[in-house]
Amino acid sequence: VFNPNHGQSKFHDMTSDRLQNVFLYYREVGDSQWSKARTEITNDDGSAGSKDIDFAAEYAYGEESDYGYSTLKWALANKVPEGKYEIRVDSECDQLGGPADMDLYSTPILSGVIDWTRPEQYGGALPLRESVLVGEELAVVFTEPVRCEAFDLAVTVDDIDV
Repeated sequence: VFNPNHGQSKFHDMTSDRLQNVFLYYREVGDSQWSKARTEITNDDGSAGSKDIDFAAEYAYGEESDYGYSTLKWALANKVPEGKYEIRVDSECDQLGGPADMDLYSTPILSGVIDWTRPEQYGGALPLRESVLVGEELAVVFTEPVRCEAFDLAVTVDDIDV
């Protein structure tokens, strides 16, 4: 999340003025109810805990760079099921008694997919025979599209008949 006033102060420093919170919200596509995203933290006693993601909270102070970018990890595992989601960030301020848009700002909504299922090989490598010729192309089919640039591939040759 970007702090447009980073030259003056960090999000947490602004909570002494009108700013109260900068929350990350999410919802499954088609839902009307937004939920607050949570992050995992270490409590003062060393135990693990979780809190709503609030970029203006004290625990987030050190996560905001000198350039105004704040990064917190969203605790998704075993908490948010697979699906298509929308996210937004809301900054909430002390209410002045005027129009609601004076006390709250919401970013544009971003869409994305949470996918915990790893792709698996579907069937055998093609061509389906015991041996291949040197230089012959092999094809492997997966259960879903794979971003090939996201991983390395190692090929081991067991035996070469000359």
